[in-house]
Amino acid sequence: MREDLTGFGIGGNKVRKLDYLVGDAIARKTDALITTKASNFSRNAAAAGSAFGLEVHVILAGQESEQNPASQALFHKFGARLYYVEDDPDALLAESDRVADELRGQGRTIYDLHPGGSDEIGSLGYVNAFAEIIQYSRDSGIQFGTIIHSTGSTATQVGLLLGQHLSAYDTTIIGMAASQKAGIQVERIRRLALSTAKFLGVGIDEATIVVEDGFIGHGYAIPSEEGNAATQLFAAMEGILLDDVYTGKAAAGLMHYAREGKFGKNENVLFIHTGGNAGQYY
Repeated sequence: MREDLTGFGIGGNKVRKLDYLVGDAIARKTDALITTKASNFSRNAAAAGSAFGLEVHVILAGQESEQNPASQALFHKFGARLYYVEDDPDALLAESDRVADELRGQGRTIYDLHPGGSDEIGSLGYVNAFAEIIQYSRDSGIQFGTIIHSTGSTATQVGLLLGQHLSAYDTTIIGMAASQKAGIQVERIRRLALSTAKFLGVGIDEATIVVEDGFIGHGYAIPSEEGNAATQLFAAMEGILLDDVYTGKAAAGLMHYAREGKFGKNENVLFIHTGGNAGQYY
């Protein structure tokens, strides 16, 4: 599933989340969006804000001279307002609050975007994506026994799980962890899944939350040998570009599962390429 080719901004799974988040912001008559960190989410948020006439304010970790020039160029192209603070969660939060207070003092209406778009509204993007998977499955006659994707800020997996729950589609959804060990990631997914399920007025089976943490390597955003091999294979054999942080490691997990015979005989497996721009903006 080529989420890297979504056709808006710089693509990827964040665009689906922004479909709902920016829609909610517009419905609330917002005129300014605030988010933190230089990420595919914040870069796509800058594109969405520009397209819909909303100011976008991004709080970045580190000094301007420490930022990726390609990322900075995109932010400027989309007209985002950038602020730089030390690389510390408390500093990011404090500056975000300061900017929000300043804008409210000017009579602006603020919409705070959770990093990665991972909240109840953002999760709806992948509830809808699951409906597309079902439609493709029906049209093609292909039943997917397993769905594999990279899991990080959790909204992608939460949306898929809720889509599965609502449809009763028979599959196993495996999130290949990009940063957190399985116990921590499962709990993060569980919390957002429960709150999103409540938001929708439905239930969720917590037993369907599956996370594989064996392909993180030495840590978040650190390339791994297995991830590099997967990235090279996808590029050489399919002309598909993965990134070292998310999709490369998820593909390494996919390849390992296939080699180890962890899929059923003749089982169809869906790999969701969640984007990442081949890592050029990290």
